[in-house]
Amino acid sequence: MQRPRIDISPDLDGDAVVHACFDLSEPEVSASAHAMRAMAAERFRTSEMSADDVLELREFTALADELGEIPAGARTMVMRPSRLSVYRQSVAGFVESRYESEWIRDDDREPLALLSELLQPLEQLCAEAMRAALSPSQRAY
Repeated sequence: MQRPRIDISPDLDGDAVVHACFDLSEPEVSASAHAMRAMAAERFRTSEMSADDVLELREFTALADELGEIPAGARTMVMRPSRLSVYRQSVAGFVESRYESEWIRDDDREPLALLSELLQPLEQLCAEAMRAALSPSQRAY
């Protein structure tokens, strides 16, 4: 992850809108898409889902699709704090589940290495985005 930052801009009504922005390399984007798809499949494998589970699956699927459709090359990601939190949870879940398992699929090895390095900066950015979202007036536009 390169250039993590928080952007706070006014919307048309003058209310603060918080976005977390960061750059991902092409391999990081690919690893992220892989993790999102894997975690969605593992998390929602059950046959019964509540309405909240359906909404969470929708968010996972939308983010996985967005990451999977990115053209070749690095990409600047811009996410609201809620979506960044889903992304962070997915990356953390992917990394933790792979480290806790007794074996790792070959397809997971490269994404695991990339996402392990991405996890700490992502957690820091997510915490900063949440602080900014909770008190945007304390930060300048």
